Amino acid sequence: MAIQQISDKQKLFIEQGALNRNMLRKAIERAIDRKTKRDFYIFSPPGLGKTYTCDQVFAEKNIVPVEIKGNTSLFGFVVDLAGIVANRNPKEHIFLFIDDCDNLLLNVDSVNTLKIGLAENKLCYNKQLSAQYNQLEEWQQADLDLFRKSGRNGVEIPLNNMTIIWCSNYRLKDQSDSNKAKSDNAYVKSINEEALRRRLNARDYDVKGDILWGWIADCVLNETPPTMQSASRQQLEQIVVWMHTNWNQLKEHNISFAEKLFEEMVLDPMDYLTAWEFDYLINE
Repeated sequence: MAIQQISDKQKLFIEQGALNRNMLRKAIERAIDRKTKRDFYIFSPPGLGKTYTCDQVFAEKNIVPVEIKGNTSLFGFVVDLAGIVANRNPKEHIFLFIDDCDNLLLNVDSVNTLKIGLAENKLCYNKQLSAQYNQLEEWQQADLDLFRKSGRNGVEIPLNNMTIIWCSNYRLKDQSDSNKAKSDNAYVKSINEEALRRRLNARDYDVKGDILWGWIADCVLNETPPTMQSASRQQLEQIVVWMHTNWNQLKEHNISFAEKLFEEMVLDPMDYLTAWEFDYLINE
């Protein structure tokens, strides 16, 4: 079969994708080096290597971050944070890496609590704990008890000597979003997210279309995901060119999708193109 070559125009998209990926890496490096006083919030569409890049930079700098990962409620986040702060050495600076906790940002109350927490350098959860508290393990209850205030509901957890780096698939609303809000509820949530954004050093890598493809292609061709280490350059180029040719029909637009295509190449070297077309394209 004829192997399609990367065109000069596609090479420009890859260069632009590489520039965006390098900007992401530099943002993470600046956050870890603490060259800014603000905590960082990094957004990009899912599957573009935010977490992987953060882990790389942390490893290169010999830093082991404390992590909160996965979907969690505000109460769950408070419990996790209480455990971290209760068991840390307050004299040591720590890096808190919050990853894929997008559910935290879907509720106005959660966004408002986080906004105030960053402004005051302490996270206040001002609700009665009885029902949820009783479902916790004893050690979790003990951690929370350290931050309860006599005569008051909830807990108050200090955020001193801590750098927080968020990686999220959710883009915080900005002023333009607030201006476009079509309901009172949407407007209230938007302005709270806008306020949270102001308290963070928010970086948006909202790449789309050809530049998103260039981002993925740059990663595949020039960094090569671990599952594709055995691929030849010719195979890698065929994968990314096929993705670009069929971009609007692809079921996914991420690095993992390229890995799936390579897996099909290995499993069925004679007829993988048929598998690609039947299993990985949207049938119109």
